[in-house]
This record gives sequence, structure tokens and C-alpha cells, in this order.
Amino acid sequence: MRHVARSSPVGNCRRGFETNAGSEMLYRRDGHEIAAELRQRICMMQSVSEEMILHEGALASEFGVSRTPIRQVLQKLAHERLVETRSGVGTIVSPLDPDKRDRDVQVLRALFVAAASCSVEAGVPAQMPERLVAAAAVAEVSSPGKQSYLDSRTELLDITARAAPDDILADSLRTAHWRHIRWSMAERVWDRPGAPERLIGTLRGCAEAAQRDSLSEVYTHLAEQVA
Repeated sequence: MRHVARSSPVGNCRRGFETNAGSEMLYRRDGHEIAAELRQRICMMQSVSEEMILHEGALASEFGVSRTPIRQVLQKLAHERLVETRSGVGTIVSPLDPDKRDRDVQVLRALFVAAASCSVEAGVPAQMPERLVAAAAVAEVSSPGKQSYLDSRTELLDITARAAPDDILADSLRTAHWRHIRWSMAERVWDRPGAPERLIGTLRGCAEAAQRDSLSEVYTHLAEQVA
């Protein structure tokens, strides 16, 4: 039976999260920044099956805002399937089911294939090539590790989801990609031999396709890299 840690709010970064205890509190962040921070914490969780509670009050106090923007952020994360509401419990980080890991990979691959099919006649967004080139350059000079790996994966997710030619497809890509990132982080993919080089190769391949103005090729390349 899965454990529900009722006294371990994400806002306090306790059990299951990388903490920055002793550092200064985060004050007056906007909704975008708060969401980005919480996504990072969720992806850094040591366990994908433990259910961690997110307390609105604790988060509001930490980030120096009222509960209203915190509630809006949690709604956004729920839309991305990173958190969910449980009756009698509250908002928790959505656990991942190890039995569905392979299916989750298949879903992301299928969505990239669908995006490639829908993008045959679509042009590459103006800033996409530059962002991909920059992401590859940053990955090349960054010290290998889980933070640099997560940062590169997060940037790749945002670039490719924004470029999708359909809003529903973009939302689905974002949701499935976050799930895949969580699996990768939990499985310590960043620590495997050749992992940084493979990620850099993925970024370069996407950048080259974008520079050829082939959005379909970008998604095809991503579909081939999903594992």
C-alpha cells in the first residue's frame, strides 16, 4: 500500500525532495516562477510512488504570496498531471505506476509521431532554431549531473511543446513529456554512461532539423530518441 505523507508538504521540501534548507526563503515569486520551482521539486523526488501533500498555506508562506496564486499554480500543475486532488487528503504529487512505465514511454513516442504528422506543412516558429542551438550549447558546457540534465530536458520540453501546431496536441505533449522526465530522473538516467552526450545529440539533431525549417523532422527525431 502506498504511503501518504500527511506532514510532508512540497512547500517545505521535506521527505522525497531535494531541499535547500538553510537558504533564504523564496519571496514574491510570480505564478510562472512558482510553477517552475514546483515542477523542479517534483522531478527531483526520490520516489515516484510516494504520495506527497502540497499544502496551500505552506506554499503561500514560502513564496510570499496569497493562496489565490498558489491555487492557480496547482490547477496548472494538475492540468499537466503533475499533481492531483484526493478526497479527504488534499492536493498531492501524482504518483507514477511502475507497471505503466513502458506505456508512458509509448504514449510520448506516439504523441511525437502525431506531432510530426500534423506538422508536415507547418513552419518552424521563429525563435525555435535559436533556442535549440542555445540549449545544445549550454548542455555542452554544463557539468554533467542531475540538475543540468533536468534543465536541458525542461528546456527541450518547453521548446517543442510550444511549437506544436495544435493546442490540444501541445498540452498532451507537455503532460506526457513531464511524465517521461520524472521517470528519467527517478531512474537516474543522467548518471548512465553516455547520457549527457545522447541528450546533447538529441538537442543538436532537433536544432539542425529546425534550421532546415522542418518541424515535422524535429518531432520525428524526438520520437526516435524516446526510450
